[in-house]
Amino acid sequence: MIRKAQIIIGMTLSLLFLAVAAWAQPTEKELLRNSPDFGNFLKAKEIKEKGQASLKVWSNYREFLGKEPSRVKALMRQGPSALEVSYDEIWAQERDRNPVLVVARETKGEPYRLKFYWLQNQVQAYTVEKYCTMDPLTWERLEKPGYRIIVLLDRKAILPELNRMAATEQAFGAMTFDAYLQAAQKALDAGNPDVQDIKKRTYGRLDEARRYLDAFDQKLKEYADKARNLRKEVERREKDLKNYKEVMGKAGREEMIKKRQALAKELDRDFLSKGFDVKIDLSGSDKTVIKMDSVVFSRPLVYVFVEKSDLLSKLRDAGFTEVVFSNKKIKYEWDIDLDI
Repeated sequence: MIRKAQIIIGMTLSLLFLAVAAWAQPTEKELLRNSPDFGNFLKAKEIKEKGQASLKVWSNYREFLGKEPSRVKALMRQGPSALEVSYDEIWAQERDRNPVLVVARETKGEPYRLKFYWLQNQVQAYTVEKYCTMDPLTWERLEKPGYRIIVLLDRKAILPELNRMAATEQAFGAMTFDAYLQAAQKALDAGNPDVQDIKKRTYGRLDEARRYLDAFDQKLKEYADKARNLRKEVERREKDLKNYKEVMGKAGREEMIKKRQALAKELDRDFLSKGFDVKIDLSGSDKTVIKMDSVVFSRPLVYVFVEKSDLLSKLRDAGFTEVVFSNKKIKYEWDIDLDI
């Protein structure tokens, strides 16, 4: 009887070790479902079809990136300019923020389109498409606005990231049960949510804490009471954080609106002091679009403002997302996206 029990226990432990080993070796799709570099694809549209695609980065945008390397992740510069890819599945989704560029979409624009191309469950390519209305090199409006590929990574460029994520997941899966709880507590301890001054509150690494606790539950259901208490603390802080973001977000928006209004008055006085009659209007719910109209505006003068002065830098610092120079006399305007 004892021998039989030992055999059963041995078999159970073996199955447990096999399950942990399998969990520690995620597939490429599991790694890319939700990754720090490529974003969350948990709700992406999965297109099951076979085909071939000719993918090519918009040459004008590629040249633009070469002139603005400080605003682009290193990952952005590793991809090819063109790629022929075979696939049997595509993950596609739209997102307001591009995780590779870390740039919000244009105020009046369309969301980014992100795609993974798969062949036999192996990733072949990753693309980001941006809806473009203007040439980033010349600021001229395109005759045919539409989506252009601005990020293109082939499998060779993605593999190092996959290997790094796989190693991280393997180490994560090899942690002991106590280590998960200690790591979750440490992530919470990084915050200080109970300070009386709401402006000084911090909440720790909540996503990290939740991930450790989820892994703990997946591997084994032991230490349930302690994990449940930590989870309640995470949820309490998340609730307080939501309220904190609402309070601070409203205050921050109001402060930035006042800053933009003050800058508009400053620009008006500055233009008058130089002999320019410029009408300045602010629009948008948060006054993030500034329009300046004058009969003296021309393409050479707009170029001087953009390339030879710190005007755009001041506007960006004040939180403006778009500036429009117009000349109603000649019925022309120059619309510059400050998020680029």
